[in-house]
Amino acid sequence: MNAPKFDPDASIEHISHWLPTQGPIKDFVHHNTLHSVQHLAFHEGVALAAGIFGARSYLPLADYQKRYRQGRITDAAISWAIGQAAADIEDAEKFRGSLFIEDNRSHYPPVSMANHGIRRSWLNRLEIDLDARVHPVLFRLLANFLDQGISRWSLPQNGERFWDCLWRLVHNSLLPLYPLHEPEVRALLLETPDRVILACLEKIVGDERLYEQYLLEMLLAHPGWSGMVRLVEQNPQMLLARRTLSLKETIACELACELAFLNLKKGRQFSTVAAVPDSQTAPLLTEPGYKPKVPLRLKVWHEAMEWTLHAELLKAIAASADIDRNRNEPRTPQVQALFCLDDREGSLRRHLEELNPAVETFGAAGFFGIDILFQGLDDTFPVAQCPAVIHPKHIVRESSLTHKPGKNKKGKKLKDLHIKPQSLFRGWIYTQTLGIGYAIRLMWNVFRPGGKLPYINKLSEVEAHTHLHLLRESDLPTEDGRMLGFSFTEMADRIEGLLRNIGLTRNFAPWIVVVAHGSSSANNPHFAAYDCGACSGKPGAPNARAFARMANLEPVRALLRERGIDIPQATRFIAAMHNTSRDEIAYFDEHLLEAQPSPELETFKETMRRALELNALERCRWFELGPQNRDPEAAHAHVKGRADSIFEPRPEYNHSNNLYCIVGKRALTRNLYMDRRAFLHSYDPESDPQGAILARILSAIVPVCGGINLEYLFSRIDNSVYGAGSKLPHNVIGLLGVANGVEGDLRTGLPNQMIEVHEPARLLIVIEQSREIIDKSLAKIGEAREWFDHDWIRLACFEPSGRAVYFYSNPKWQSVDLAGMPPTPEADCSEAAFAGKIQTVPVHLLQTMRSPS
Repeated sequence: MNAPKFDPDASIEHISHWLPTQGPIKDFVHHNTLHSVQHLAFHEGVALAAGIFGARSYLPLADYQKRYRQGRITDAAISWAIGQAAADIEDAEKFRGSLFIEDNRSHYPPVSMANHGIRRSWLNRLEIDLDARVHPVLFRLLANFLDQGISRWSLPQNGERFWDCLWRLVHNSLLPLYPLHEPEVRALLLETPDRVILACLEKIVGDERLYEQYLLEMLLAHPGWSGMVRLVEQNPQMLLARRTLSLKETIACELACELAFLNLKKGRQFSTVAAVPDSQTAPLLTEPGYKPKVPLRLKVWHEAMEWTLHAELLKAIAASADIDRNRNEPRTPQVQALFCLDDREGSLRRHLEELNPAVETFGAAGFFGIDILFQGLDDTFPVAQCPAVIHPKHIVRESSLTHKPGKNKKGKKLKDLHIKPQSLFRGWIYTQTLGIGYAIRLMWNVFRPGGKLPYINKLSEVEAHTHLHLLRESDLPTEDGRMLGFSFTEMADRIEGLLRNIGLTRNFAPWIVVVAHGSSSANNPHFAAYDCGACSGKPGAPNARAFARMANLEPVRALLRERGIDIPQATRFIAAMHNTSRDEIAYFDEHLLEAQPSPELETFKETMRRALELNALERCRWFELGPQNRDPEAAHAHVKGRADSIFEPRPEYNHSNNLYCIVGKRALTRNLYMDRRAFLHSYDPESDPQGAILARILSAIVPVCGGINLEYLFSRIDNSVYGAGSKLPHNVIGLLGVANGVEGDLRTGLPNQMIEVHEPARLLIVIEQSREIIDKSLAKIGEAREWFDHDWIRLACFEPSGRAVYFYSNPKWQSVDLAGMPPTPEADCSEAAFAGKIQTVPVHLLQTMRSPS
């Protein structure tokens, strides 16, 4: 029986599943690095990915053994992990002893398709490095074709496809395009991409059964560019300057380059892949039996490390719930502050509450339920301000409240000059004259990094008084089917949705501050990764402003009253923006509230100022060059200087050490010091008997928080494969991504400077609710449930009624015995918990609060 004929389209569809899904750097959205194996159980998926990509699955064995000697992995946790893997262990005591045997080879990357497959064996036999020859040509073509504004000239002409552009360069250029000028290949490029692929594979591989495997290994040699092309093909709207290309066209181009180099270097009678003896016995991805082995010792060590960390929180929550704090808080707080659930905001909330117990804080996804496409004053195109899984249907535009006169052309500064030389001689003149000025400015910035960089606005300096066009004036949709603004009913739907999600439906304070967050730094190509993940890697200020403006509208409040949410007339909402790198805050639209001066709001602003200084002090313990004293003002000055420095690769550590996500009342965690490791989402379990609210919360936080956690985890486990390596050699390529040098592959994942202090453990979500209601919620979240069922995220339940803790292990809940875990340490306040510490601090119980002076 004849084997089925090779289908390029079907094969490309299959192998593209293994490519990265990291979009352009302007829209850096955290996601599960190993999304391609998320349908498998965690450890099986990690092992399969390691066998394909050639990456490590866990930390080196010596790292786990060192953590055990330091007390950061407990004997009780090892016993728990061995129990979880009991089905694979014959003699538990013998296996336990083997955990402590030194093995200097256990951390070696496994044999993989990417590094040891049929293509690599064939190239070694031919003694030619095709990648070193083909990649520079391919990467230059792709970078120039997809360029988003770095190049002065655009390679494609008037919407030209990549294949048509390649044809033009090969056949119409005055100078030959090396190596595609080779006669056989030049003639072949007159054909379609399908014909080129089949012809090249026949000459290079020689056996149809190996075609798909060869294409996979060829693409895995440059996963960054391969993944970017596939994403742009499927989502052309993610590029501001649209480009039309396909992965098929890119594969055809690369195969043509390979064939050209082989003809030029080896002649036309070179040996094919099928002629290599190893090619007939090598494991293929298409084989159903391909299942790499899970390294059992490393798996158990990793589970023990995670359980030690997870049990710290579970034991602290149980202890905190049993303590009567007698806080004597006022029934209605003076100010309520709504923050993003971001782990970096947790410490700021804690400092606010310690400084002034009359402040009550809440946490929610940082788009605050306002799913919009936002077009700012200086934006050419609207951009999404919501989680990537949501497709917004409403556009909100910004306009200025004041008329700004045009710039005086006679007074243009050096930065405003855009010289377009039209000749070689004139270009040389400009370089020798104006270039000196730019060189002097660059040297000044290098040797005086602490000063304010010229012409760069800090987030806190951005114009805060503009107008958002929120109210829809016409029901006619735009050309792409979206609506300009919202109706009052749609506004009320969004305000109600968030308030019910966080349990804020009564006891409103006179002032409610909606605090968005973003980050600014002078030298950070990954800037979008430091902004709000729930806003698709953008600062959340537009969402906070829109929420506050909607909640202040009387027609919206009237609709909310009809739905059982009565916001007092005296309650006012105001938006603010927290700059997480500089620990500064800006308040928006204050001019709308000038008629209602308030001492409570002024008190809150002063409390916030002090809290930001303390937050900077807490962050500085991680910075090697940070101030060693306990002076909040000096710490604040230091973090601002780091953000300004053009050679500072660590403006902040972002989500490093993220580990927990707690969904429940603030009382559950208010007395805990969690070292900026927890995403905190407010939730009232008593108001959600059917689990509908919890299902909405999980649908938002699972892809956002889970994506952040797993990208940090895998970038830390193997930064050379799953991460981006060091920032230092990175160059921004076409405003698409970063590469080492100017001709390297696009680097996916996170750079080493973002993850070097991270403890790679899976996210633990703790929900304050009964098991029965959580089960109802899990049944409503669709595909997001596989994160829990396959253990990519761990799940625990804290039942409000019996104060019992349970751990989810599909398909049932396990009771948790924490008796063998160390007691929860205590501290008088946050400063006492972290003072003098330069490593991760375990969860502490905080015993006292500062006075609200």
